[in-house]
Amino acid sequence: MKKAISLFSIIAMAGLCLMFTSCADDDTEEAMVLSGQWQGNWGMYYGYTYPDGFYDEFDSYDTDIIFYPDYDYATHGYGYQVDWYDRRPNANGNISPYQRLSYRFNWSIINGVINLTYPGYPEYNTSIRDYRLNNSHFTGYFPNSSEPFRLNKIQDFYSWYDYDNLYRSYGYVYLEWDWNGVYYYDSYYAKTRSAEATDSVGKPAEGRITKIGSRLAEK
Repeated sequence: MKKAISLFSIIAMAGLCLMFTSCADDDTEEAMVLSGQWQGNWGMYYGYTYPDGFYDEFDSYDTDIIFYPDYDYATHGYGYQVDWYDRRPNANGNISPYQRLSYRFNWSIINGVINLTYPGYPEYNTSIRDYRLNNSHFTGYFPNSSEPFRLNKIQDFYSWYDYDNLYRSYGYVYLEWDWNGVYYYDSYYAKTRSAEATDSVGKPAEGRITKIGSRLAEK
């Protein structure tokens, strides 16, 4: 009986090892495809309160996202997200005070689930389970959403070398950060919570951002 139990245990352990190895391999492959620069509809918007107390919201027309692995072929890392805003009047006749807003986030893939965490905006943290990912398209649904996000891949990279080349050629979009969550932009700096950026004339806007989110994630 002891031999039978031992044999069963060995077979079970071998099965678990194969299962975990398969999951790890799948996560690595997914991470390799996810790593790089993407562009498209992420559904982002921000709420803005003017000095007189009036509140309005502005929708992004395009989003650039870059996923960078912590080391070569890692299944986790960090990234930069840049949301672009139209300079034409919205439904209320107001023009977005910001042309772009930038954030840093952390990402990981665990058992096929893509997890995103935003240090300055924990309310926007999410886990994406329902998605399709290949070398050209990344589409899927945020939890409880009925409308998909859609991103197109602009550039691949899996290592420091690839990232360095991307930053040198497109670095004006992806801002420099330190590990305290501070980013620098046109000589201004701010904690991630305030999401400070410059307006169309290169000065900080007079009002303040009081909300940031995704229309797709909130549906």
